[in-house]
Amino acid sequence: MLSISSSFLYALLTNRVLLVDFGPDMVDLFCEPFHNSTWFLPRDFTFKGRANTPEFRETYSLGKLLRREEEQKKEMPYVASLLQLFLSYDNDDYDKLFYKSETQPLLKKVPWLVLRSDQYFAPYLFLMPCFRAELDRMFPDDKETVFHHLGRYLFSPSNQVWGHIIGFYDAYLAKADRRIGLQIRVFSLDKTPASLILSQVINCIQESGRNRTTTTTAILVASLLNRMYKEWNEKAGATVVGVYRTNHEEMQVLGSSSHNMKALVDIYLLSMCDVLVTSPRSTFGYVAHGLAGLTPWILQSQDIEDEEQRVKEPACRRGVSKEPCLQFHANYYDTSPDHREAGGPVPVIMDCEDFQYGLKLVNRRV
Repeated sequence: MLSISSSFLYALLTNRVLLVDFGPDMVDLFCEPFHNSTWFLPRDFTFKGRANTPEFRETYSLGKLLRREEEQKKEMPYVASLLQLFLSYDNDDYDKLFYKSETQPLLKKVPWLVLRSDQYFAPYLFLMPCFRAELDRMFPDDKETVFHHLGRYLFSPSNQVWGHIIGFYDAYLAKADRRIGLQIRVFSLDKTPASLILSQVINCIQESGRNRTTTTTAILVASLLNRMYKEWNEKAGATVVGVYRTNHEEMQVLGSSSHNMKALVDIYLLSMCDVLVTSPRSTFGYVAHGLAGLTPWILQSQDIEDEEQRVKEPACRRGVSKEPCLQFHANYYDTSPDHREAGGPVPVIMDCEDFQYGLKLVNRRV
């Protein structure tokens, strides 16, 4: 969802049509977003099913072409009808040349661009001088709702998914005065025991509601750890009308349509909460608070191993923006005075709260 929304923004900026190649585990999740049209890649498309292979990347990727150009020390003629943009976290320095404004005129000549990404690369588009003026016209005031608007426009849950969402919300969350969503992702129980995370979440919820008086609260737990749900039920206070979870999945299952459907139900239910507590570095949490248009409370980093340092650090911090973080990116942004005078300050911070050197859109210009 993060990469599709970024791709859609790039398509708008470059006057292209967006087509998506969903696998079997994705086709039943969303409604078609474009009236009287489709965003599905045609089944008989020449390269369908081959774009993720190493052979395809070696032959068609922009990065490989630019590398060969440098090695041969001559400019290659670009008359290709198709190029691959490889923007996943493990792309190399030549793939990252996509993020330079000087590369964009070359791409204008190519009718088909096959974009592969697992990142929310929209923030970097705001750093590219060739797109900055148009982006300021598209988002003149609030830069922290870019994903919120793109996501709300593109992603409408299918009837089956929406039925689960509304049924659960009406049954368990609607009657509460305050709804708290807990999105808990544990990457290593050896480093971060479940008991420690539980205490962090309790302290974080107390911090988030310090100045509020609420009669009833419902807590939604989205986690693959069943223990979190059980312990929250035991520790719930008198004002908590219930602690709920939508499913009992214990592990992430890749390629499963039913598992993805349950995950999407959780994401949208979290987005309907009044307060969100999310795990650091979790793209699941990014999507939930982005769709909600809420600034989340982000739990303490799970990388802190020193017990004394854990005690000193706050249980959670309020996010600086509603936007997701671009975790892996190219370091091509020029911070020199000449560049800043030409392009002006940008609404992007160079460090995310939960990911050092990540990029995030904010409303202030830096």
